[in-house]
Amino acid sequence: MNLSSRLPSLTTILWILASLVAFGAFLFIAPNLLNPPQPTATPTGVAIVLPTAPATATIPSTGTPVPLAPPANKNTPEPLATAPAGAQEFTFISDPTRSGYLKTGEDKPHWGDRNLHAGIFGGDTFSSILFFDVSELAPTSEILDAEILITGLSRDNLGAQGAWRATILRVKSFQEWEELTPQDFQTATATSSIGTELNPTDLDIGQTNQFRFTADQLPALTNAIGEHTYIIVRLEGPASGSNSLFTWDGGGLDLKTGAHPTLRIVARPGQFVIVTNTPTAESVVTAAVLALKETDFAQRVGTPTPFPRTHATATPIFLVTREPTAENVETRVAIAQIATAVAVTTGTYTPTPLNWVVITATFTPAPTQTPEVVPVSTLYARLTPTLQPTRTPSAGEVLQTPVPDFLKNNLLIVTDRFGGTDIAVMRPDGTIVQGLTGDEFYRLAFAREAYSPDRRRRALVAPDASDILQIWIEDALTGARTLVTHLSRGIAYDPVWSPDGGRIAYVSRETGNDELYVYDLTSQTSTQITHGGNAFIFRQRPTWSPDGSEIAFKANDGTPNFQIWIVNADGSNPHNISQSTSNDTDPIWVK
Repeated sequence: MNLSSRLPSLTTILWILASLVAFGAFLFIAPNLLNPPQPTATPTGVAIVLPTAPATATIPSTGTPVPLAPPANKNTPEPLATAPAGAQEFTFISDPTRSGYLKTGEDKPHWGDRNLHAGIFGGDTFSSILFFDVSELAPTSEILDAEILITGLSRDNLGAQGAWRATILRVKSFQEWEELTPQDFQTATATSSIGTELNPTDLDIGQTNQFRFTADQLPALTNAIGEHTYIIVRLEGPASGSNSLFTWDGGGLDLKTGAHPTLRIVARPGQFVIVTNTPTAESVVTAAVLALKETDFAQRVGTPTPFPRTHATATPIFLVTREPTAENVETRVAIAQIATAVAVTTGTYTPTPLNWVVITATFTPAPTQTPEVVPVSTLYARLTPTLQPTRTPSAGEVLQTPVPDFLKNNLLIVTDRFGGTDIAVMRPDGTIVQGLTGDEFYRLAFAREAYSPDRRRRALVAPDASDILQIWIEDALTGARTLVTHLSRGIAYDPVWSPDGGRIAYVSRETGNDELYVYDLTSQTSTQITHGGNAFIFRQRPTWSPDGSEIAFKANDGTPNFQIWIVNADGSNPHNISQSTSNDTDPIWVK
């Protein structure tokens, strides 16, 4: 046998080589088949915070490379100011069912999505909405410090340029949250920025970003809490240029896990006016008749005016025993009659409310009396006395309600001299005359402050075309508004009308400090009447003396607490009339 017969043929060698190449290709491809790579353009969660709800949408790759973002700096949020005497810290978690992101061109917001996108990607602009329920904070609270904390989730799509910001929104009036569209939020008025803008070096995965309210921005937060039981915040990034999008963590729908956005407020809590509910009817039959009467009243007169933000209703706890089984036909007929009354009242039976406690008896005694069948025609004759709901007075009625004469020419102030937050009567020389058990007279006097003496006009605070809070005059009859101030920076607030009708005192931060100004309606000019402050001295809540020669206000000028000061209307002779170690705030000179 020769040597050539022992060697493999050329065909065999080629088959062996082809097999080796195929096997190598399989080893290279198999891992990718089992674990396909994810597109880098899709925001992903971070390992340190496990997602509790899947993202409802991903951002597809555009084929356009994202400019490389610069490395992030490690920033530690500054702590809020320590709550002084009489103040406390409130913490509010964003409502995930009303928070999420918006994308231009889409008709539905992405509520409940963990991804809070802000910026531009693939030609689309993204922004996010945060909803905070602040109903537990009374609208008359004094806000001392506030911040929003939010944690980064993904910087995969972050570019090298851009600025990210947070703003307070004023959206249109709504009955149901779901009726609002992305356009309603994108076109809503921003009443104030929050903190300062962030750049790409401030944004990173797992890093907490702080939007802390400056002294200029706190009044806008105070106004928002005074108007509504909620705060709406919009997160925005660059809206033009190359791709640059950052994603914060919304936390998901499970409040027990995730890095949920947080609103923290240090405030001296105000007081709610507690309104007792209408006494409960003695029986469901009585309640049915009341429902019929209230329906008739609504058709003839209208529905009652909702309680103002300062009023809270006390919700009772009901103890409910399970209904025993009817023993005879007459009882079952009576129960059917009562069920009809329930249908009149509520439509159909519903599950037991959360504030009702069901008591299960260990035994059921035999009924001692069979309920009689009550014809519908006799329902009105069997009514038990029940008080009708009281109507909330209109603004005109409040303005016409007289203030007692013994309060006139004195100051009503809010003070903690008596161990709580109380209303006290102070003479113009600083002497405390007495404390008041309620705030009714204070509210009556305060309601008059912004109105002209003839009640035909009122001064108010509203943003101008540049979203700067300015002082306006509104015609009470037509609603037409005339701009009073023309600030180019800062804000104007706390307007009060002089007794002679020719001037308006207000507070402005145009200089960077809270200072008092007087606007003359004849010359249409403003004059600054307080000076020498800084960013930590607040001169606020001006109020005119009955003769219009002086203005009282609150200030923490040279004292750790707020005190009541008086200054002449021309700015001369400013002096502290409180001279106490207590907090004396928010004066109203009764006229």
